[in-house]
Amino acid sequence: METENVCYTQEVALEKAIEMETKSFEAYRNAYFRIKESRTRDLLKDLALDELKHKYILEKALFEDAVMLDSSGKDEGPSMNLSIMLKEKPLSENSTDQDVMIFAIHEEKRAMDYYGKMAEQCTGAPMAEMFKELYKDEENHLARLETLYESVYMQEM
Repeated sequence: METENVCYTQEVALEKAIEMETKSFEAYRNAYFRIKESRTRDLLKDLALDELKHKYILEKALFEDAVMLDSSGKDEGPSMNLSIMLKEKPLSENSTDQDVMIFAIHEEKRAMDYYGKMAEQCTGAPMAEMFKELYKDEENHLARLETLYESVYMQEM
């Protein structure tokens, strides 16, 4: 999902985020059943469940001005920017475990970009803090994916 340089209404921003989280959950769920590498499977399961939590928080925010999030408490470190180096391709029945990891890295980068842009554009609004926390969660997801990708697939390069 590309982020446009616009100011969405609160409802539209939330609806777009809910759609994004739903698509991410479905992609991770579908990939989970095809992945062979156990650490990758476990991480995709964790990410899918986190996307469900995000979707719930966003849906709840449709009815409330501010939603408080619990911080995951885990900081995995800065991104290695693998989304710049790794070319994404759509997932298919023939996708390898590595293809799924690359797809997931790009998914998390898109989510991070969206939440960062919404937090910036909503500065001063009640939703800004929620978007900042969601940004941090997605940043953590991206770092976890990149760390696993590096340990599993960059060893082979």
